[in-house]
Amino acid sequence: MFGLRSFWKCVGSLSVLSAFTCLPSAVAGQDMKSGGCSRETLCVGWDAAPRTVDPRYVGTDALSLALEPLLFLPLVGFSQDGKATEVLAESITQSEPTVVDVRLREGIRFAMGRVVSADDVVATYRFLRFGTPRLPSSPRRAFLEKVKSIEKVSERQLRFVMAEPDASFCSRLTAGILPKEALERSPEDIFGLGFESGPFVRESIAGTEWTLKRNEKFTGAPFGGRMPSLARVVFKFSAESSSLLAALEKNEVDLVQNALPAEDVAKFKNSPSLGYEVQTTGTDSTAVLALNLRNKIFQDVRVRRAIALAIDREEILKFTLKGFGTVADSFFPEFSPFFMKNESPIRFHPREAEILLDAAGLKDPDGSSGPRTRAALSIQVPLERERVEVAKAIAAQLQKVGFKVTVEVLEFTDFLKRVNSGKAQMWVAPWTGLRDDEHLRNVFHSKSVPPLGANRTYYANTKLDELLDKAKGEVKTEARKALYTQAQTLILRDFPCVFLWHGVGHAVINKSVSGYRIFPDGGLVSLTQVMKH
Repeated sequence: MFGLRSFWKCVGSLSVLSAFTCLPSAVAGQDMKSGGCSRETLCVGWDAAPRTVDPRYVGTDALSLALEPLLFLPLVGFSQDGKATEVLAESITQSEPTVVDVRLREGIRFAMGRVVSADDVVATYRFLRFGTPRLPSSPRRAFLEKVKSIEKVSERQLRFVMAEPDASFCSRLTAGILPKEALERSPEDIFGLGFESGPFVRESIAGTEWTLKRNEKFTGAPFGGRMPSLARVVFKFSAESSSLLAALEKNEVDLVQNALPAEDVAKFKNSPSLGYEVQTTGTDSTAVLALNLRNKIFQDVRVRRAIALAIDREEILKFTLKGFGTVADSFFPEFSPFFMKNESPIRFHPREAEILLDAAGLKDPDGSSGPRTRAALSIQVPLERERVEVAKAIAAQLQKVGFKVTVEVLEFTDFLKRVNSGKAQMWVAPWTGLRDDEHLRNVFHSKSVPPLGANRTYYANTKLDELLDKAKGEVKTEARKALYTQAQTLILRDFPCVFLWHGVGHAVINKSVSGYRIFPDGGLVSLTQVMKH
């Protein structure tokens, strides 16, 4: 994820409801506000405002996902090592393959003072699964489609019953819980009423700033049960990385995470005397060069393999991304329980690429250095410096094996529309959220093409579908891992995309700040531990 700019997380799923966007993304070139970073206030620079923090309509943009558990406690969250862990839930047990029982922690309260009960959890998840006539459906509905019923067992217990086994269901219980009386309200009507149960509540939205304040009624055992030291956290938004950089250097923000170009992060990392700490971590993301297999030129697997052989990923990582990434030879990052070691990884070999292209009938009319080319290709990218540089580097490398490649730079919303509608030929994108093994199904199953899923390459393989369908219902971890290994072997053979690199997350932090820890998923849970000096 090139520099890991957070708005790229939207590419993983495009089902967010724009009608409920609380604040438009920051306008490119707009100046950051100054001031406000007192000793009890942490100011965070970010490249795009959250679309919404209403748990019913949170999609996949990074900040919405990061803020949600700080405001509304979920049943399940993720620790710094990427493992699922109970938050509002005290325990989750799968008594039968299709039955999941949840017991809630005792005494967790909403900011208004009432205890969070099974009624609230049931009401929230019934909304997510079944909706309500007055409001639009939740984008999370797809993850709950196999749920038949959600029932209260007691004040602290509830039960999910599914139509068929779903091995990864428990790890997807990450939606923030709303009080039952909030479920009929529109998204902007749920704030200021004490509906939050997390360590912070939303205080205000003003221009390009969001302010959270400490929840003085916070009673949660999660996050170590500590009341935050910070009185407030102010998020300041700008789509321009240069504005974020300037704000950091002027002490107008204390922290910038995953939103600065690699070269700027490298500058801070290599110069401790500047007064900033740089934290890095492996992430749950894998960047790919995606190929639209409905395009005639990509229907021959030899062409797809040749493109992979023609890309020098190590060179791009070194010179364009300043080492912020590791070469990806398979889909899941190494820390994932479903990581598969590729025993025959693709390595840069332009001569072999030329041989494959010749065999596929894409002969170079006058040699790779001549003016005539094998074919014309286009790479679509959003308007952002580092993304454009990566695309240009790939284009230059493909040109050396005989392609004429155009880099088409689009406004971000236009880029998303082009990719999601199947009109892009090639594009560079990170797949994120890879802690969930179901992501493999969402990206590569033939029935997951838009709008039903994220298979935007239109890849189809009957054997792969069979493996993914079987894995979905396999509750034994080792057996499921074996099925996913077989599935990934087919994907690696067929090249619906070129795996580029696994992302490295980074946070640049003013040394007056202590206690912050960067998480692989970009989460901000450690804000509860932060102090300023």
